[in-house]
Amino acid sequence: MGVSDPKSTTVAIVAADGVLSSAIAGPFDILSSAGYLWQALNADPVSARRFEVSVVAGERGPLLCYQGLSVFADKALAEMPTPDIAFVPTVFLPALLEEPFEMPGAWRPIADWLAAAYRNGSLICSNSSGALLLAEAGLLDGRAATIHWTLAERAQQKYPAVRFQPHRVLIPTGPRDRIVTAGAGTCWQDLALYLIARFAGSVTAAQTAKSFTIFRKVRGQQPYAEWFPPRKHGDSAIARAQEVLHRDFPAADVLSSALAASRLTPRTFKRRFKAATGQSATDYIQHLRVKEARFRLETTNNSIEEIGVRIGYRDVAFFRTLFRRLVGLTPGQYREQFGLLEYPGADPFDAVAESFDAEAAS
Repeated sequence: MGVSDPKSTTVAIVAADGVLSSAIAGPFDILSSAGYLWQALNADPVSARRFEVSVVAGERGPLLCYQGLSVFADKALAEMPTPDIAFVPTVFLPALLEEPFEMPGAWRPIADWLAAAYRNGSLICSNSSGALLLAEAGLLDGRAATIHWTLAERAQQKYPAVRFQPHRVLIPTGPRDRIVTAGAGTCWQDLALYLIARFAGSVTAAQTAKSFTIFRKVRGQQPYAEWFPPRKHGDSAIARAQEVLHRDFPAADVLSSALAASRLTPRTFKRRFKAATGQSATDYIQHLRVKEARFRLETTNNSIEEIGVRIGYRDVAFFRTLFRRLVGLTPGQYREQFGLLEYPGADPFDAVAESFDAEAAS
């Protein structure tokens, strides 16, 4: 459909078990408002709505979402004609966190429906964990895709033919970009604006963004992604070394102390640490230090120089460079975006930060 085509674009928001209610209602409101809300707010002539949005599930009727909120499915999958866009929102079930990950049986008919809709010409898109259904349908084989950053490793193991790139917010792919995946959480906002720009024009997308006060995630998902150190690897010598690293990571000689705790030779320690954690010990220490730096930037008014010293870096230029490499933002940008003290009425967290324990936080 072209931008100038007056016919409304049909959208099916495809709900699976465990769907997040906000990931249904948010895209529904934004897409339904395109070409209408801005005009209404500015007392301009209102033309026809640009998107006709339906919620589709296995059966028509009430649908229980994650956290227990109910929404209403307008149509059953079998009743839905092939839409212009099929939108799979965020889904969450405890099974997604299990290893090995197994696709819930209730999702299979939805994956089959998505594959058929794609063959019939639909643009297929997903937000966050919704990409799992696209992968299960075989739509992402040999292609790049984004997903919630906490699920990327499990998804890659389950679907090795897919090139998961969790640092990205939006990835259009396939012939004529008829498959689009969006990243974690509220990346559905970016996806909705992308669809509006593509099907109704960039002016309408900009007007809709201003109407809803949507800020694009221009730096990707990297600043949001937290590092979780691997601990369940079964190597007791490396586990002893990790205990030291987590306790004493700001110390200049922490690596020597960790080596001593492991009771391994330097060469064996280096090999086994990488095998157990997937990182060199030096990289591991850097991630531990930056993890605490993020916490201090979020919860204290300590200067960036002071934070660098407290985590083990007296060279503030090196600290800034390392932080930007691992987080995707400078320390100042990170504090501006995530600092809790910027919220009116926020409590000072300095006392918490002083007793911050990287072991407990990991």
